[in-house]
Amino acid sequence: MFEVKIIFTSSRDINPNFGILKIGKYAIEPLPTSLSDLSNAKAKFLLRFEDEIGQNAASNPLGESQAILSFFSLMIGSQLNIDSIMVNNVKFTTDSNREIYKDFRNELNKLPDLNILYNKMNSADSDVAKQFLRACQVYNNALNLIETNQTFSYFLLCIAIECLSNKVSSNTKICKTGEEQTAGICDKFIEFILKYLPDKADFESEEIWKERLKEVYYNHRSGFTHGGKELPAAVLVADKLNRNFVRNIIDGKEVLTPGLKWFEKVVRNCLMGFLLSIDLKIEVERVDYFKTFSMDSVTIRMIAGKNIKAGQVISPSDVKMD
Repeated sequence: MFEVKIIFTSSRDINPNFGILKIGKYAIEPLPTSLSDLSNAKAKFLLRFEDEIGQNAASNPLGESQAILSFFSLMIGSQLNIDSIMVNNVKFTTDSNREIYKDFRNELNKLPDLNILYNKMNSADSDVAKQFLRACQVYNNALNLIETNQTFSYFLLCIAIECLSNKVSSNTKICKTGEEQTAGICDKFIEFILKYLPDKADFESEEIWKERLKEVYYNHRSGFTHGGKELPAAVLVADKLNRNFVRNIIDGKEVLTPGLKWFEKVVRNCLMGFLLSIDLKIEVERVDYFKTFSMDSVTIRMIAGKNIKAGQVISPSDVKMD
């Protein structure tokens, strides 16, 4: 029997009159906040539970804590983050993956030609440019999660490709018999990567690439989307050893789990390859898409409830909202 204690922060405080919250075997109690922490506007709590390990049984107190806190997050509509963990009298670090993914914190000593890439971006067609910027946003979110949640990071990397592959890839494919068939989402995903990835030296042939990318898409991306399956822990082994894939057994079946660092490199290089493939327009024909698209998320178009003159300041009562 092990006693597990987790200190976590919540973006929302809970009225202290509720006292200690009991959820099954789990207890959540508020902790005093120091005066220096008040400006952070985050409340601190202690999660406690007993981890009972039977014969031939395994335990993952950090994973169990993350699961109950994810449940609790939904119940109260709050952002929750683990600060520290202690099992019995032993303290554990919650950032053990930082060393594995330290490459994303190293100093850059070489940069691409940023102005060329900027001009390529502004030379694209409007719909393609919008999808490319969405892919950039999704990629950035994937990197932000790579140390703390490999499953979501991996899923978002897939979505970064799909932002464009569903837009620009062919709607047909040639099957082994030579006949044309309608291309599915996975077909477009694979076609896009194989077309725009500059360096395909990781595998010996295009057929092997297709097999590996199908593994990426069906076993892991779709497994999470449709079955709620977490990315196997083998991904950390692959990343620690800097391998493209690791063979492991899931539900009695042998699968190839992709390294997240490898897949990030594929996604980034593929998106960069796509950007470089755009033909440059002359300066007068380019559009400042960064400014244009930034207005999409803050502009609301509504129907006026009465005649409005140019330059007139309007209030909610001047427009139709229903």
